[in-house]
Amino acid sequence: MPEDKEQTISRRDVVKATGVGALATALGTNIVMAGRANAQPPEARALFFDVGGTILDWSVMPEKIESYLAERGVTVDGTAFWPAWRAKLFFYMMYNTMIGAEFIPLEELARRSTLAFAQSQKIDLSPEDAGGILPLLGELDVYPDITPGLQKLKEIGFQLVPHTQLSNQILKQALLDRFEWDRHFTSESFALYKPERAIYLKAVEAMGLERSQVIYVTSNQFDVFGSKGVGFRTAWVNRWDETLEPYGYTPDWQVKDFVELADALEAEKP
Repeated sequence: MPEDKEQTISRRDVVKATGVGALATALGTNIVMAGRANAQPPEARALFFDVGGTILDWSVMPEKIESYLAERGVTVDGTAFWPAWRAKLFFYMMYNTMIGAEFIPLEELARRSTLAFAQSQKIDLSPEDAGGILPLLGELDVYPDITPGLQKLKEIGFQLVPHTQLSNQILKQALLDRFEWDRHFTSESFALYKPERAIYLKAVEAMGLERSQVIYVTSNQFDVFGSKGVGFRTAWVNRWDETLEPYGYTPDWQVKDFVELADALEAEKP
């Protein structure tokens, strides 16, 4: 996306334009013009939200998986199965993006990754049954803090935009009717999976915004790195009291839930 060209103004130019008083204020600072004499970045206008684990409460997924597979005669420990299954699916998402081949929709990708994971665990699972685990995400509820937090953020004046690699079907079933969103993006919007740079940047372009006008909200650390890596300010909802991994990117805000997020972002009112 094209960005405004920045022009550095010399101290001499400042004196000519605005007098010695302005120069004294500017001493020791970098004065930058972006189409006008204004050193401040554009105001935040939109909040992009990761969905799985950030908005949708997936703490119940181990139990859902156990029940689903038990109905099919398969016994698993859901607490162990769920994070390992997620990791396998995430690898398949990255493989599909990195290879640069034709985009494989999430439902099919999840069926394949589930079969691969089942084979590694010596679990006998049919392709049909393997394809039934991902849709369980569409049955999830939101965390209790989501609705009050979103309501306050809406009142503050932000545009609210789910930005997820979940599929259109899951997002529609689980989330879209729960709140009045301004826009939404899924992996199907751009035929890409996170953390590919373009899935973030194309969403900004579609909104007609600059990167500096977006705050990215996520509970997942890979999204902290992905969103900060493309130039967004980022709010990390640390729901599980994790330690930030030393990848090299630090979130601009760290909160425990959406109510605290709304309080923290009130000063960023558009």
